[in-house]
Amino acid sequence: MKKRTRFAARSADGAHVDPGSAQGTARDKDPVFIQDDEHADSLMGLTPRQRRAAERKARRLSGNLESYAHLLAMKPREGYLFRSDYFKIDDGFACILGYFHNDAAQDDFGAFWGINRIPLGLGERVSAVVLEQVHRRGEKWIDDHLKSANTLGNLAEREQKGSGSTATSRRRLSKSRQDTETIAAELLDGASYLHVHNRLLLKAPTLAALETSVDRVKRLYVERFATLNVAPYPGEQRREASTLFGRNEAKRGKGFHYTSTEFAGSYSLVTNGLNDPAGEHVGHMLGDVNNSAVIFDVNQWSHHTVVANNAMNTLPLFGRVPEADLWGSKISQAALLNNNKVVHLVLDGADLNKLGPRLDGLTARLDMNSGDVNFLELFGQQKDELSIFPAHLDKVVLMAEQAYETTENERSVVRGSLRETLIQFYVDKQMWYHNAQANRERLRLVGLPHTHVPRLQDLVTYFDTQYKALANSSARDDELLHAYSVLRLVFKDMLDTNGDLFNSFTNSQIDGVGSARRVIYDFSELMLRGKGIAMAQLVNIVGFAIGSLGEGDVLVIHGAELIDDRVKDYISTQFEYLFRRGGRVAYLYTSIEEMLADQSFNRFDTADWTVLGNMSGGTVEAYQRQLHQEIPPDLEKLITTAGARSVYLRRGHVNVVFQADLALGVNPARQARREELKRLMAAPQNYPRQKVNAARNSRRRAVNAR
Repeated sequence: MKKRTRFAARSADGAHVDPGSAQGTARDKDPVFIQDDEHADSLMGLTPRQRRAAERKARRLSGNLESYAHLLAMKPREGYLFRSDYFKIDDGFACILGYFHNDAAQDDFGAFWGINRIPLGLGERVSAVVLEQVHRRGEKWIDDHLKSANTLGNLAEREQKGSGSTATSRRRLSKSRQDTETIAAELLDGASYLHVHNRLLLKAPTLAALETSVDRVKRLYVERFATLNVAPYPGEQRREASTLFGRNEAKRGKGFHYTSTEFAGSYSLVTNGLNDPAGEHVGHMLGDVNNSAVIFDVNQWSHHTVVANNAMNTLPLFGRVPEADLWGSKISQAALLNNNKVVHLVLDGADLNKLGPRLDGLTARLDMNSGDVNFLELFGQQKDELSIFPAHLDKVVLMAEQAYETTENERSVVRGSLRETLIQFYVDKQMWYHNAQANRERLRLVGLPHTHVPRLQDLVTYFDTQYKALANSSARDDELLHAYSVLRLVFKDMLDTNGDLFNSFTNSQIDGVGSARRVIYDFSELMLRGKGIAMAQLVNIVGFAIGSLGEGDVLVIHGAELIDDRVKDYISTQFEYLFRRGGRVAYLYTSIEEMLADQSFNRFDTADWTVLGNMSGGTVEAYQRQLHQEIPPDLEKLITTAGARSVYLRRGHVNVVFQADLALGVNPARQARREELKRLMAAPQNYPRQKVNAARNSRRRAVNAR
């Protein structure tokens, strides 16, 4: 016969109380035991194996607790020990407090005052749960009690007139009259009448901590409400626990009555962060009563996003890296997981090998310090040659301007001379032809072997020749001569000083970049040579870098504040081509102030989402002014708190401040799991057998637990 489980509890004096030992109960009258007898009769005549199968089936159908091993593991193994004003549960102490109000007081609580009932700062491992149970009164109950209230009010008034009354009694009567009239008016306007019971459940690791928490909550309520306090019902903790989720009529005390209009002001307006359906944990909220997890879909954006943070992450796991670069790694991983390509332009020295998995099988790394791309080579498709060539000329002109800053007067002459020389240069190399539309079949700009493309040393001779011809001409044009003098010196300096960058054939490894899922272009060391050189190389490569990106693919710019203003128009034009193809751009800044100053380039005000670090008061004012929106005072206080390492996420109308905790795939605690996955991927034929063995072991553990 199946054994019936009975749970023991303890009374206020610590004695055991058996709920099944009440008077008048007997085994033969218990329907549970009668069912067990019938079940035992049904097992007669079965083999032991059939009997065990039938018992397992019966347990599943009956839904008993012991049928579920995971529920048995969570069920407390010890009974509750109830005392006068607290009870002990497992290794902790808890107390259920009721709410008491001075009915004669004029409260004047503010809107959403109910949130102030949630206590904060009670100490480590101390939890507080506010429970609110609402029951709607019926119309008959309302009519009966309104009549009774009016009758009692009239009697009280006559008693006070007939005999002496105190100021307190007169105030209480006046308050009662006002409340009755207000309730009647709101009910006539369509409001409901609600019966509400509130309880506060405190749990602490020690009795001393529980007593301290109760005292702290009482003081907190005095500060917040003055007319509302909490206290336990002496000797009623067991009843309070048993009726905690019961009907209001079964609870101790009369509770509170509100019209639905009045009750609306007590709603606890609490945010719950982000809960994107396809999101992942990126941190927990700050500054709210609910420190909810932030479940954020990092890949949920369609055009561009902006990340700016002045803080540096100094965890030993990463070394010293900008917080913005951590988000760059996260954005990249989210895009890769959604089968998109990612290109990184690294200007600030970010080492992506430390900020996430190396992903060697998916990644192509190009060191821009070694001149892997010949700036005179054109890339693209043959059908687009007529549009590729003008854009290429603009690129070379812009590269030259990074090495020599011209004045407004000479800029047009220098640009015109350079474009004229470049056209003649490509015509002489039989790559371009005058009247190209009529000679469409003869063009050979793209698809050439890398070693067949001319280099810088071939171009420099054109400027020398043209300069000497102008200098020796009888009809000399001084402006044109000056322009070629500038061009001759600029390109000769590029050849002599930085020939390893600009006078080289394109590396054959670049041919495989188009098939790589992630490509990293590192410009960090070029910044040491000079910003002009780095910007020239950036202009040289950006068109090629984004040429293979399409729908949903991502370009991540690390250190966007380092991009020179003179090249931003050209880069923005390249980005527009990417946006038209459905690509996306992530701008990462290591300075919030510089991000705000760069609004015309990054357009943070129209970004799909922005992530910002802590700001100063002046920065917040500038941010609101440029955004044309005001930040709520509480939010402004959070993001300007000195020393806090919070993150402010703005996405549409959603504003969340949280402590970032990004999972980047470099946690040492999960290294063993990552190695196991690598081993399984290297030998996939072993995976099904191991999966079967794991499932079999799991079933065995469940059977043993039962």
